[in-house]
Amino acid sequence: MAVVLFTVIIRGILTPVHAKAQRAQRELSALQPEIQKIQKDHKTNREAQSKALMSLYAERKVNPFSGCLLMLVQVPVLITLFNIFGKGFDVSLLEYLYAFVSNPGAINPISFGFLDLSKGNIILGVFAAATQFFQTKLSLPPPVPTAAKNDFSRAMQAQMQYVFPVLILVWSYSLPAALTLYWTILNTIGIVQETITRRQK
Repeated sequence: MAVVLFTVIIRGILTPVHAKAQRAQRELSALQPEIQKIQKDHKTNREAQSKALMSLYAERKVNPFSGCLLMLVQVPVLITLFNIFGKGFDVSLLEYLYAFVSNPGAINPISFGFLDLSKGNIILGVFAAATQFFQTKLSLPPPVPTAAKNDFSRAMQAQMQYVFPVLILVWSYSLPAALTLYWTILNTIGIVQETITRRQK
């Protein structure tokens, strides 16, 4: 249950970052006609193309890399979970607990009475992969009619919709189930939030 509570707290903290990333993706998708025009006008001059694109992003106040921010801020969380559940617990550290915290004597990685969070779990991996697929599908911005065929950012996201779930499924076999559980809950909350947001529009 600690991992579940921890994930809910992290998701709450990351909600503003996630909302900003989603907004940036929609804005970037809407800019595709202008981006393609710049790419066409400067197709033989990459330097001029890059400057023009940066000017466009600055003018419209769009950060093309904001989608990566959500992943980057979660890296420390994933590393922490891996160090705790993957490398095992150092029971000797329990003696440094605050006086008002009772020493449990040992830390049990078993959750819900049957799930060993320190070992890989392929069944949980299937849930993580499925929720990742639907989360990515829901988060994809609607295609712009004039740029649907050449929208690079959307095409990349569409590819990741299938690639990332497969990678998660493979990783879940060897990585601690705590990471897979964290990712599953994180995706589930994201799906619920995105569904509610869409219904409110």
